[in-house]
Amino acid sequence: MIKPVRNLIPFVLDIIWPQFCLGCGQEGTLSCSACLAKLKILEPVPINWPDLGDSYFRACFVCLDYDHKFIEKIIKRYKYDYIEKLADPLSSLLCQQAQQLNLPPDTMITNVPLHHYKKRQRGFDQTELLAKKLAQKLNLPYQALLQRIKKTKSQAQMNKADRQENVSGAFTILDRPSNYYTTSNSILLIDDIATTGATLNEAAKILNQAGYKNINCLVLAKNNP
Repeated sequence: MIKPVRNLIPFVLDIIWPQFCLGCGQEGTLSCSACLAKLKILEPVPINWPDLGDSYFRACFVCLDYDHKFIEKIIKRYKYDYIEKLADPLSSLLCQQAQQLNLPPDTMITNVPLHHYKKRQRGFDQTELLAKKLAQKLNLPYQALLQRIKKTKSQAQMNKADRQENVSGAFTILDRPSNYYTTSNSILLIDDIATTGATLNEAAKILNQAGYKNINCLVLAKNNP
């Protein structure tokens, strides 16, 4: 009886608090198909971070323009209001860009993880969910490779130097299970928003030290610091 009751909860909530598209205001969903169809995926040109220093990933690609109000709203609602079902349209947008990257067939998808405290607080890891859904859409394997061991502060108001210091030592490689096996030489590292590249670079550094050398990053949007 638990599962049917759980499935009724979203239905009841939609009646009590109807949802409206964050783009056009149409009732029924936070992201209507018409507004999603109007979004333009950016050209697959790697981000240039001249102040990043030593880069441990080969390239980072962005899906969408964060200055687009609909994009900003939908990512913020997913990231900060914990609206899990927005992972479906957002992972579809990631997929559109990923399909333009000519990924090697042995690519493995992984993500920049949350700290376990934030994951418990939120109820899910938003980048893990995006990465898993993207892997399914691309028919590629997903593997959690990293663990966040440092409870980093929110970086929204930090400058570049403070961001780099904040994420320094934030990650470690996960122990591989006894049945772990992969022939993957290529990693696609997923995150939601990139600003200075510091978090992605720290995560890629740990992957690199673990033997993964061909690392590319894919994010939904880039925010200006």
